[in-house]
Amino acid sequence: MKHLLEGLNEQQREAVETTDGPLLIIAGAGSGKTRVLTRRLAYILNKRLAEPYQMLAVTFTNKAAGEMKNRVATLLGADIPELNVSTFHSFCARFLRKEGGRLGYERSFTIFDADDSETLAKNCIKDLNLSGSQFAPRAQIRKISSAKNKLISAAEFASSAGGYFEETTAKIYSLYQKRLHECNAMDFD
Repeated sequence: MKHLLEGLNEQQREAVETTDGPLLIIAGAGSGKTRVLTRRLAYILNKRLAEPYQMLAVTFTNKAAGEMKNRVATLLGADIPELNVSTFHSFCARFLRKEGGRLGYERSFTIFDADDSETLAKNCIKDLNLSGSQFAPRAQIRKISSAKNKLISAAEFASSAGGYFEETTAKIYSLYQKRLHECNAMDFD
């Protein structure tokens, strides 16, 4: 256990040994955040305060996630496949593949990127016999994305729409969601 705390300064050691409740670590680049996080994961696992499948570490890149997982394995002297270390998007995609059936999706769903979403919006606008210049697909996707990020469904958006342009965006949003589902696809929002 001592090797997990070696080479850490006082604040880093405190962060590793703090195991009750959440912990926020704010530090600049190159200050040892990854070292602290990986040692904290290893510390918690070594003390048997949690099982690997109960832990989640999220980072920004696949490379960083792989490095973190390797460091924990090195610290503990064993590979731990059940340990969840990934990017936010990778974790969410894995979770949705497992639980997407509850939302009516097959495990093989597709995740539409920005270009796919814009193409789908363009097709919806066309199918609703609307002007693509008056209702630009990119602008409509921004409005839909904004609503989704505020957890406003297509139905909620439609019920609060005021005026022709919002009501028309609500129709586009509703058809967009319907078509996403028909394609067994999700977007990033």
